[in-house]
Amino acid sequence: MTRTLGVALALLLSTLSGMASASAAPTRTVCVFSLTGVHGEPFDTMRDFALASHALGAPLTLRPVTNERIAAEEFQAGQCDGALLTGMRARQFNRFTGSVDAIGGLQDYDTLKMLFTALARPELAARMRQGPYEVAGLLPLGAAYIFLNDRRINNVSKMAGKRLAVLEHDPAQQMMALRIGALPVPSDVSNFSNRFNNGAVDVIAAPAAAYMPLEIYRGVGATGAVVDLPVAQLSLQLVLRHERFPADYANHTRAYFLDQFSRALRLVEAAEDEMLFFFPPPDADRAAYDQLLDEARIALTEAGHYDPLMMRLMKRVRCTREPDRAECTDDRE
Repeated sequence: MTRTLGVALALLLSTLSGMASASAAPTRTVCVFSLTGVHGEPFDTMRDFALASHALGAPLTLRPVTNERIAAEEFQAGQCDGALLTGMRARQFNRFTGSVDAIGGLQDYDTLKMLFTALARPELAARMRQGPYEVAGLLPLGAAYIFLNDRRINNVSKMAGKRLAVLEHDPAQQMMALRIGALPVPSDVSNFSNRFNNGAVDVIAAPAAAYMPLEIYRGVGATGAVVDLPVAQLSLQLVLRHERFPADYANHTRAYFLDQFSRALRLVEAAEDEMLFFFPPPDADRAAYDQLLDEARIALTEAGHYDPLMMRLMKRVRCTREPDRAECTDDRE
């Protein structure tokens, strides 16, 4: 009996010691890019993550930032110890994971989960670090779809000469616009939807999660359409200055975020269900779209915008899912 009591007391003291150690750990600040500030996702997800992070010995203070450029700049300047950013913006900190959002990389959420599962494996931990930065988790933001203000723009050739909003920090989008003969209009997350809604641009690419909050339905109107063909799979990525966190912290957090995949995907699918005028491309044009996306992705990789290893990994995922794809017998990626 005395021995049992002694063991219980030892366990209690160990637990209290661990709690004291966690509370004594320095609190780190994470800048969270969220269009809606502290309301809704992704901030709710990060609140839950902060509880898990405390148990890992890294208490967090979350700072909501509605302008992604500012969130990235504050992180780069060291004002934040971590930042939750879109994959396209995170590419400057890690080109490997930043290439997840590659044009035409993956076209469904099953293959995206296969990819995220691979990225959470310890064998790829070294690729998650680039200099002082480390990607400590990924979440699906949803597929990027093409939004049109005129549904008569119903094939690739008809986009020639149309004004296409492109994110000014993403040269891949600008190169893509030029390849289809569109007129790229440099924009950012804070203004691209307004330009579409007021008619300053004719075409944008965005996830369904932006449709209601940014009122993109106003730009689509009664004459526009949303093309039901993913041009990319967008992601949210937690990037850290790894020296400011415990040694094995990111391995645990990548597993945590992988467990949140289904939760995030439910929100994505709910947003897609809200979209009106969601039309698939004509069957005769679908092959042309696919070829365009593939050729653009390969050209952008050759130009140094996408990481070649990530492109090979994504191709392996595509071919695991669909081994009969024509690309599975070539070596272009």
